[in-house]
Amino acid sequence: MHSNYRPIIHALSLAVPIVVEGTSRNVSVALLLAITAGFTISELVRFKGSKVPLITPFTLRMSRPEEQVHFIIKPIYLAIGIIVALLIFPKNIAFASIIIVGVGDPVAAYVGRKIGHLHVGQKTLEGFMGGLITSSLIASLFVSPVAAFVGSVAAMCLELLGIIDDNLTMPIGAGVVMLLFTNL
Repeated sequence: MHSNYRPIIHALSLAVPIVVEGTSRNVSVALLLAITAGFTISELVRFKGSKVPLITPFTLRMSRPEEQVHFIIKPIYLAIGIIVALLIFPKNIAFASIIIVGVGDPVAAYVGRKIGHLHVGQKTLEGFMGGLITSSLIASLFVSPVAAFVGSVAAMCLELLGIIDDNLTMPIGAGVVMLLFTNL
């Protein structure tokens, strides 16, 4: 596994708010849909035994060996989660949701691998806390610190529990909780 490369996908999601600000939500969603379609096609081609230059080697570097025997769907889940956040939440909450998944998930994985001892399934409480603190701090650039915290708690609980796929559920769950919190 090329674990050092895996966080690159999440880091790329951090560019989405910049792209939205430089263009528009509609252009950004269209771009994400096009990238997702291109990735989907490259995976279908890979499954037929061929390779798409640049995309297939990049995908294989980012994935774990056990994922490579299947259609690699995690990047699609991440794109869908980001697209849904952009489409249904106010811009500040959408941006905070994207930041939470883009930062919280890889930080949780890193901290969990390096210092994690208290396990909850395959995740660790130390990773949970690392992702929670980091994502809360950075998301508070877009929403109030309390909203960032409650959104991060929701997202990191979804990451910890591994319900469906955290790449999909984290931005949507964080956004829903922040939206509810800010409307109280």
